[in-house]
Amino acid sequence: MIPDQPVHWLLGRLGVSSLPILPALENPTVSEVVGAGAAMVVIIGAIAVIAFITWLGAWRALWCDWLTSVDHKRIGIMYIVLALVMLARGVLEGAVMRTQQAFGLNGGFLTPEHFSELFSTHGTIMIFFVAMPLIVGLANYIMPLQIGARDMSFPVMNQISLGLTATGAALVMISLLLGQFSTGGWSAYPPYTGYDFNPGPGPDYWIWSVALAGIGTTMSGINFAVTIFKERAPGMSMFRMPLFTWTILCAAIIMIYALPPLTVAALMLAADRYLDFHFFTNDLGGNMMN
Repeated sequence: MIPDQPVHWLLGRLGVSSLPILPALENPTVSEVVGAGAAMVVIIGAIAVIAFITWLGAWRALWCDWLTSVDHKRIGIMYIVLALVMLARGVLEGAVMRTQQAFGLNGGFLTPEHFSELFSTHGTIMIFFVAMPLIVGLANYIMPLQIGARDMSFPVMNQISLGLTATGAALVMISLLLGQFSTGGWSAYPPYTGYDFNPGPGPDYWIWSVALAGIGTTMSGINFAVTIFKERAPGMSMFRMPLFTWTILCAAIIMIYALPPLTVAALMLAADRYLDFHFFTNDLGGNMMN
């Protein structure tokens, strides 16, 4: 149910106790030290990036020439940079999981909950914030050039798509600092990810990061398909298009038809958790297999 207090409504179940650095300060376990170390890497990395941009005096250029640009090439580059940043975290989490598994079933340095969290973030990142942004970035940069288009059909929507995907990725990174990410796997199957079994903020991070990325990717798919159908240069018939453009057209159709059901399912899970709906529970006629 929606909390009555405005502050609690704004922050949800997040609080000072959600900071992973605090438990690691007194009687820390190895798992807590690993989590606190990852959080510190994010903090130090963010500070270093801000300091470097300030030292270059590039804030105005960053905002005017890149973050608000509707040029398909620059948007494509930003997608690729986002994918590479998230790839770095995904690879590190994969290495930590493999190291944990190398100790065997009766060994290791991570708690079961921490390992499940790494498993969930790794899968979510590699699918939604590495593979898809990388494909979308390459398509943004290359496809309009191949078909002779000046830009995408909907340049502003292209920028909005990037913003939504980047916001979803930011939520995944913030989960290192505030609260924990979901432990329900990258597919977040209910009923485990429902409020009764998992009342913490972890599934909420998954829901909103995937929902925002799903909306952004759906918009990108629409943009790609319309651009290919409507913006080809004179003489560029469908069967004269390069193979890469055909591949992007097929991927765009998949985005248009596959991402909306996933996004709607994530929002239905949010309604279960926040508004006491029963889409995925057996109570009051719900069905976890929906």
